[in-house]
Amino acid sequence: PDSAHRSHPATNAIDGDLKTIWHTEWEPSPAPMPHWLTLDLGQTQQIRGIRYVPRQDMSNGRIAEYAIHVSDDGEDWRSVVKSATMASGKKPVTVQFSKPCSARYLKLTAHREVNGKPFAAVAEVDVLLSDLETP
Repeated sequence: PDSAHRSHPATNAIDGDLKTIWHTEWEPSPAPMPHWLTLDLGQTQQIRGIRYVPRQDMSNGRIAEYAIHVSDDGEDWRSVVKSATMASGKKPVTVQFSKPCSARYLKLTAHREVNGKPFAAVAEVDVLLSDLETP
């Protein structure tokens, strides 16, 4: 991630526990948006989307506007969702790509938070893999 509060590391976004969250730094002062979370899938996969679960305890940090990029090497990024808005609330959001793509890395970038604050938080993010094999 671009930042993480010491009590809310990035690993909390992939631990399967909705009570833990990744949260960007807020003290001594928050960094400005955008904020991002990068996932290394370990090998190239066919990705068809993501499932984003907002933090469940309060609205601070819930992502309102976002982008999704993928990469083969973690350096050169391709856009799969240029800019979109998520519904506000606690419900999980499934983002289906227009077509599956092959990549090892996925980056979720928060451009705006639901309350206009300079934070980002994620309870869980799951990468949705395609059933299709890479040709």
